[in-house]
Amino acid sequence: MSKKSVSTLPPFQNDHVEVNVNEFEPKAQYVLDEHLLSFMHKQSFCSDAHRTLSTVTVVPSMTLSWHNVVAKPVTKDSSSKSLFDRFFSFEDTSDGPSLHREKILDNVFGVAEPGEVLALMGSSGAGKTSLMNILTHRNLSTLNVTGAVKINGQPVDKNLMRKVSAYVEQDDLFVATMTVKEHLNFVSVLKMGKTHSENEQRRRVRMVMDDLELHRCQDTLIGSPKGNKGLSGGEKKRLAFASEILTSPPILFCDEPTSGLDAFLAQQVVQVLKKLAQKKGMTIVLTIHQPSSQVFQLFDKVCLLSEGRTVFLGTGEQAEDFWFKMGFPLPVNYNPADHFIATLAIMKNQEEECRKRAYELCDAFADCQDGQELFHAAVGPTRSATSTSSACSDDDIWRGNEKAKLRAVQKYKSTWCQQLKAITQRSFLTYYREPMLLPVRLFQALLVATTFSVINFQINIKQETVMNINGLLFLTITSMNFLFQFAVVEYFCSELPIFLREHFGGLYRIDSYFIAKNLAELPQYIFLPALFTTIVYWMTGISASVSGYFVYVLVAILAANVGISIGYLVSCIFGTLPVAIAMLPIFVIPLLAFGGFYMTSDSIPAYFQWLRYLSYFNYGFETLAINEWSAIDHIPGCTNATLEMTGRPCYNNGAEVLESFSFSEANFYRNIGILFAMIVVFRTLAYIALYVRTSLRR
Repeated sequence: MSKKSVSTLPPFQNDHVEVNVNEFEPKAQYVLDEHLLSFMHKQSFCSDAHRTLSTVTVVPSMTLSWHNVVAKPVTKDSSSKSLFDRFFSFEDTSDGPSLHREKILDNVFGVAEPGEVLALMGSSGAGKTSLMNILTHRNLSTLNVTGAVKINGQPVDKNLMRKVSAYVEQDDLFVATMTVKEHLNFVSVLKMGKTHSENEQRRRVRMVMDDLELHRCQDTLIGSPKGNKGLSGGEKKRLAFASEILTSPPILFCDEPTSGLDAFLAQQVVQVLKKLAQKKGMTIVLTIHQPSSQVFQLFDKVCLLSEGRTVFLGTGEQAEDFWFKMGFPLPVNYNPADHFIATLAIMKNQEEECRKRAYELCDAFADCQDGQELFHAAVGPTRSATSTSSACSDDDIWRGNEKAKLRAVQKYKSTWCQQLKAITQRSFLTYYREPMLLPVRLFQALLVATTFSVINFQINIKQETVMNINGLLFLTITSMNFLFQFAVVEYFCSELPIFLREHFGGLYRIDSYFIAKNLAELPQYIFLPALFTTIVYWMTGISASVSGYFVYVLVAILAANVGISIGYLVSCIFGTLPVAIAMLPIFVIPLLAFGGFYMTSDSIPAYFQWLRYLSYFNYGFETLAINEWSAIDHIPGCTNATLEMTGRPCYNNGAEVLESFSFSEANFYRNIGILFAMIVVFRTLAYIALYVRTSLRR
């Protein structure tokens, strides 16, 4: 490396702006939205003669800048949390590196320009993630933030930032049973449904697959690490990029895009980002922990952070010069990124010395010509007093952030019906292709039904079989619960992270997702109980009549769906699979105990009677018992000898059997109505729980 003085950073220009933005008043947001959307709509789909341009011309240039950004942690007393908050909390309670400082970020400043890739770098605890969250207006509930984040010199709030930017998270979450093309078609409908025709959406999908070299694997299932093999790690990351750039956002944020990838795949991923920045004029900002030297060379600029402060922002060569001037020359054949981060690292038992070195670097950059030019570029032109009075101040953006999240109405880019249709179709595909869903449940239903039927094959009504028949009826209701309930909890909890990411990404509403999921699952939860009861009913020969068969099937379907509804409710309340599985028996076992088979209603203590009224096992069992015994006028074999031999009650007819359980034929239609009502009530409560859980996550 040549021992030259630090070169002057080129001044940050703003004369490339293609979108005219006036002073940021509330109406200015809509001016920017209108210009951006109209610009993108007009230029997104060029004629066939110009298809070689792909999507290069559709991105308006946007310069992202930030200055005087200060972030302090919000102190919360965990003992003051309510039980409700504890159940619904999404905060990370894991042991992490504790920050000694009061400020997570301290007067951070910087600029990211169109056509460039800016990498946020620093050691653990430097403030990379916090700065990324502030730039994207995400996950700020635990931070008190002041300062300014601007686009083309104008302050932006959460809603506007999400309209002009896209965010690729660190972990790739996809529905494993969809192909690349199906996933992109799904995203295109939800991101462009209101503004573009179906042909235009498909055309954009083809162009994006070509741009990111996904066309060769477009019909490959995405796959998952725990399931079927599918895409490689690099292909999944490119698919994540493709999902976000379908609408050609001017700004793209990426959180640790190379995490979990080997050096070769990491380099390929960053090359894709470099290509997007250069060919489409996108402003790309990413966080990265420890890039290889080859990856580091691909960054147009790097922003180095330490102790929550800006240490340096510029090109890699400029960073080397700055480090050399400060007395930390880059060793020969050494990775520059490792050298910079090692210099800024706070080592154990050397904290004071390391912090002193980091602070000296921060102060030196802030005072040098390059740092001053960068700061002035980040601040931008000073607004006049007249315009300032009518515009939103920088701090107003952050002070109103939490309230705005509560009162803001998410403007989705597809209609409610488009969302419902797309999610329903995707859910159907998932159930059809996932081997652990429909095929396994079908096998379970057939096996259990056949077992019950063989044990009770063509059972005849007599004194010795009364209890057998009643046991079969009760087992039918309990089987409808346990065959499907735990499977619902497992699948719903595993899909919940995907829902949260897609919902917060603005793809669809909570209600459209919940209704679509219910619609997609309903056919199998009608078919499987009907199949189960058909086998059991005709093989065992209980109450062999057509009307009795339809009642038997109907009650089984209702009982199954009540149990499934409770599964939804528990999943939405607790969210994670281990907790939901552990809590589900606490909800179900008491209802099972008061289901009418183990104890009659007359023998239940008064203070437990309310559980009997909540027990869907009780309503289902009573209805099946009425269906079975109400038409039985005579049960043979009731003699004194039989009574003495068995020691059990002797029943002359079906009415006496019902009376022994305190059942009444008058409750038949009431029970069916209550089972219907329970399905509606429990699913409504599940939706409310999902809504609350989602709201608390924001």
